[in-house]
Amino acid sequence: MALLWALCTLAAPKAPLRVGTYDVANSFNRRVQAEKGNMSLQRMWCNSAIAVADAIIEADCDILGLQDVCDSIAGRREGVKPLIDLVKERGGDYDWLVLSNKNPNFPLEGAMANGTAVLWRASRFELRDWGINWLSGVYDKPGRAKEYQYGSDNASMMWVRLYDRTAGKELIFTSASPSGPTQYDKGQKVTYHEINIANCRNIVDYMQRDIVPKGMPSVIAVNAHNAPSHDGYKALTSSVWLDVHDRLHEEGALSEEAEQVRDTCNSPDESKLQGGRPDHILVDGFGIKDYKVLRKKYPTADGTLHYPALHFPVVAELTY
Repeated sequence: MALLWALCTLAAPKAPLRVGTYDVANSFNRRVQAEKGNMSLQRMWCNSAIAVADAIIEADCDILGLQDVCDSIAGRREGVKPLIDLVKERGGDYDWLVLSNKNPNFPLEGAMANGTAVLWRASRFELRDWGINWLSGVYDKPGRAKEYQYGSDNASMMWVRLYDRTAGKELIFTSASPSGPTQYDKGQKVTYHEINIANCRNIVDYMQRDIVPKGMPSVIAVNAHNAPSHDGYKALTSSVWLDVHDRLHEEGALSEEAEQVRDTCNSPDESKLQGGRPDHILVDGFGIKDYKVLRKKYPTADGTLHYPALHFPVVAELTY
């Protein structure tokens, strides 16, 4: 019996995990682009929210990190449904965590400014812990140490610790967006480039030092606002976290489409792909099987087809 049990254990398939990252484009920036005539009115949030929900359903992720989340997307404006409600109306088996990140004060209430969120398949995962870290160096919960590092005071990263009932394991999933305006540090001007590098370094530092227990698998879903040639990207990947795209490329395992077309964004008028590859999925402790960018148009409020956001959903197939 012992031998039979051992053979069954060895033959058991590795639990697959489908994860993704999706910058859903906050409602303010959409409105500004539409008012300037750069973008169809159907790409404003009030008209495109249903298309974003459809894209999330088709992405079919077990866990999905969202970036550029605002009050409208979170459902904190009167008369506007939260995105999660639209997803559930379409049969999505998801819960989510979305937190105010306007100011690093407690309780976490009030407005959101370019925030992040994490969705997970409710039937598969149990939420066991969470946190939000401002990339200026402010930690996530009262009583935890605070350490100042110059970075953006209005950008944040949000993480969840989930128990995967299918795999019988815990993991950390982080959604981050290290953008930030030019600002001043001790009277010295700090450029966007420098802020982005600092924010990316802070993401890695927080993960390594405070968030991920030793040996626990983890994922960083990030719109890094930079390309792989940028020093900020290098700060993210000069660590234990591997870029899913790059690892598959090195192994010659990327699909032909992924090798030939790397842009994860589209232009406001939808006439072309652009932006290089600022959207990344970084992993540690997982096997990497596949990578895709889902470039598809969906019906908006008037029935016409549009890309739901300026960024596309990016998904990866992993195994424990």
